[in-house]
Amino acid sequence: MAHSLHPLEAARQAIGVAAGVLTGDPAAGVEALVKQSGSQDDLGVLSDRELLRKASREMLIAIRLVSEVLPSQLPHLLATKTTETATLLNALTAGLKAAVDGLEQFHHLPEQTMR
Repeated sequence: MAHSLHPLEAARQAIGVAAGVLTGDPAAGVEALVKQSGSQDDLGVLSDRELLRKASREMLIAIRLVSEVLPSQLPHLLATKTTETATLLNALTAGLKAAVDGLEQFHHLPEQTMR
C-alpha cells in the first residue's frame, strides 16, 4: 500500500506545480515566489502540533503570494491558459481547506506531543 501524503503536503505540491503558470517556469513553483523568505526551522525538534502549525502557516503564505501575483496576470491567463489557470485555482482552494484543517488539528493536539 502506497504511503499517502498529508492533505497539507498534497496541497502544497499541487500549488507548487500549478504556480508555474504564474512564474513561466513549471519547475520553479512557489519557491520562485518566496526566494526572499527567511531561514528554515530545525524541523526535527518540533512537535507534531508545531509541525501542523508551521505547515498550515506556510500554506497560507504560499496562497497569499500566489494571490498577490494572480490578479495582474488573470486576464491573460484566462485567454491563453484556461486549463492551467483552473488547475491553479483548484489547488488554491484545496490548499486553503488543508490549511484550515491543519489549524483545527493543531488546536486539538496537546502541547506536549513530540515527534
